[in-house]
Amino acid sequence: MHVLFWMTAALLVLMAAEGESYSDNCDGSGLCGCCVSQNDCRNAFARYTDGTIYSGYTSRVSGHCTAIFQCDGSYPSVSGAVLKQQFLHIYQNQPCQKCGSHAFNGNCEATLNYCASCRDSGNPN
Repeated sequence: MHVLFWMTAALLVLMAAEGESYSDNCDGSGLCGCCVSQNDCRNAFARYTDGTIYSGYTSRVSGHCTAIFQCDGSYPSVSGAVLKQQFLHIYQNQPCQKCGSHAFNGNCEATLNYCASCRDSGNPN
């Protein structure tokens, strides 16, 4: 009986994760308040190159802030200039102080968050 309960619970968790949708928020790590500056986050997303096309998970780092482009499912081809506008939305339209996320394109999100010992990732790098 316990096995059936745990299998059902695990299946429900997987189904919920599959249907994950992104939303605008000012959430982030608990360390956002003390250890991240908006300047570091602005510098992180400024490191995306305007004319470059990004079509997969990518992150850029400055100080203790990481600027992450991620999608649930397939990735559209998005220029660095467009991504910068998505990150800027977090400060200009939501308005968050340091960390946060902005949902766009139906299944994608631009996220600014605390990061310790992180490095840039994704292509191109």
